[in-house]
Amino acid sequence: MGGTVTHFMGKSYTGQGVKNFYKELIHEAKKVYFFKGPTSYRLTEVLKEIGYAAIRRGKDMEWFYDPLHEEVLEAVYIINSKTLYLHTDAVDPIYYGAGHIWLPYYETYDDRKLHDLAPLIRDKQIANEVWLTKGLQTLSRAKVIHDEWEQLIQPAIDWDGINALLETIKKKCIGNVQLQKKSDVTHRLMGSLTPTGAQDTLKSISKNLKSRLYIKGLPGSGKSSFMKKFGEAAKLQGLDIRFIWCGLDANSVDGVVVPELQLCMVDATSPHIYDPEREGDEIVDFLPHIKEELLDEKMIVEVRKRYAYEMELAQDYISTYASESKTIRMLYDSTIDEEKWTTFQNEMIATIE
Repeated sequence: MGGTVTHFMGKSYTGQGVKNFYKELIHEAKKVYFFKGPTSYRLTEVLKEIGYAAIRRGKDMEWFYDPLHEEVLEAVYIINSKTLYLHTDAVDPIYYGAGHIWLPYYETYDDRKLHDLAPLIRDKQIANEVWLTKGLQTLSRAKVIHDEWEQLIQPAIDWDGINALLETIKKKCIGNVQLQKKSDVTHRLMGSLTPTGAQDTLKSISKNLKSRLYIKGLPGSGKSSFMKKFGEAAKLQGLDIRFIWCGLDANSVDGVVVPELQLCMVDATSPHIYDPEREGDEIVDFLPHIKEELLDEKMIVEVRKRYAYEMELAQDYISTYASESKTIRMLYDSTIDEEKWTTFQNEMIATIE
């Protein structure tokens, strides 16, 4: 019987820069294979072959995608053996030895072809960094505007009502559960800004869960804090917790998963709008705890327009960066020695435990 696959974004582009949780994942893993070499589409083939081989052997997997390139993998993680395969474009090794293994693949390239294309690739990489910088600067401006938006909402929030709602949800979902063990707390990313807009992997993350709680509320109404507090309450009861972090704000939680309760709670408002679609789905509604008469709708509309403009501009910059990155990857891949690459791929599949 085959194993399962859960999909996550490997990194996200936020107002605070490029964010990932690979360092945390490296700490989770017992063994880490670090791929070292040029940025490549072909490395995804290797990672997928490792993944498929592990699944056929009944292993459960997590696959981590590059948000800028559809179907491109940055890493795969075999949960059963706690083995991580990771491209070092994403993060550098922390420890040498101690289960950290280098897998350089420079030797799979044709030196002559690589030498001939090197000046072109270098120039493209230098020019392309400008688009990434512009994109991140624009996201930073968008984050400041979003903070303004939140500040307009917060005076209208009935915080006592929100706290009472939290106590009700804790009692209903956690109840008197008490496990006699230390809680295992992990961190993942659900979404990111991509060339086609904000995207996430909630469907994959929640496919095997019985209960999904969708929080509906306005920016600044405490959704992230609510989920953090719920997760911390479950942690105190010995339940394992997985925090799912926002792909646009590096300090904000977009969801929390409690595997032992077969439950997740997620922010279900723009840009990731979700509504109940199956048994076990439920809305956690903050809107009754927002005093609409205290909202300055004219100011909110103005701020929302400015935020939308900056996010659209950021998407354009990120899209241009992704397009040029694609060209760079294809140039590198055109210099691969196919016979050497096949040998490398077979050697990597042989490492599966």
